[in-house]
Amino acid sequence: MSPIQAMERSYSTLKQMLREGRYAPGARLEANRLAEALGVSMTPVRDVLHRLVGERLVEATSGEGFHVPRLTEGELRDLYEWNSALLLIAVRTTREEPQTLSLEDLLGTGADQTALVFERMASAAPNQEIRASIASASDRLHAFRMLEDIILGPMIGELDELMIRNHGQPQSIRRYHLRRMRAVSLLLRERDKV
Repeated sequence: MSPIQAMERSYSTLKQMLREGRYAPGARLEANRLAEALGVSMTPVRDVLHRLVGERLVEATSGEGFHVPRLTEGELRDLYEWNSALLLIAVRTTREEPQTLSLEDLLGTGADQTALVFERMASAAPNQEIRASIASASDRLHAFRMLEDIILGPMIGELDELMIRNHGQPQSIRRYHLRRMRAVSLLLRERDKV
């Protein structure tokens, strides 16, 4: 396997593991153990960890190494607020209808469906920076979205309401995020159980 292939495979695997919350908040990410588990050398893993620091999926501190971020209630609330603001900008600037979800899209988890709905909304926005920022926020929120069904109950109709492009869409986006912002303490408590 080429060094680039090793790095890309390590990146996609580790990023997916972080998105799914497979490591507890605050968990130390040791490059040598990750390299062994991924079947690659430490160099691509170290490069991947630095890349993930840039994406804010991993934290690095001098002398402490790499860790999974441990968000406070305020930080998680801010992240939901940021995601909401980005989506509202995307909706206001959109010139085309977002793609609708197919039956295959609906087979994933609620977290996967939510990420896909927001990705579709972002993809219709003309500004690539908004699209990239929404993708980044979605990656950072994914582990919490996986817990939303447990804390908030089924999201029946909530995603459908978000996908309907009409004058009510901004209110649907705000309502969706405010519901989660009110539940950040419960989401964090459930996330800490991992």
